[in-house]
Amino acid sequence: MLKTNYKEDVFEGNRKYRLISDADGTIEIVDATTYTQEGDSFGANDINATNAAVNRQEHVTLITLTAAKWIGDATPYEQTVAVDGVTAEDNPMLVSALEDGADLATQKAYSKAFGILASGTGTTADGSVTFKVYKKPTTDFTAGLRGV
Repeated sequence: MLKTNYKEDVFEGNRKYRLISDADGTIEIVDATTYTQEGDSFGANDINATNAAVNRQEHVTLITLTAAKWIGDATPYEQTVAVDGVTAEDNPMLVSALEDGADLATQKAYSKAFGILASGTGTTADGSVTFKVYKKPTTDFTAGLRGV
């Protein structure tokens, strides 16, 4: 909510003002409020919430999908994975978690499994994500979810 009338806060004690008078008698009101991110009465909780949201968007949670746990006899095949902190309202981004320095065979197997997962769908719920794919990956692999 955009605040436009700051005079109310002077009387509520939320903000501090200082009066400065010029040599010609002009009086200017200057905001002297000290702003912190420690929970003061003027928006610090909003700042902290924003910081937490930005940090969450940058965080990657690793998940492991197991070849033997895909269920279904026909497409789409599905697998539900427990994910701490995810909610039904989240929309995380799938990211590769291939280890740096992996050999060529590992890279090829990972790329194939990750490509299958990325071409499917993922639906979040409170505490889990259900993936649906149209071909079963034949190897266990770890992927990342950014934003959880």
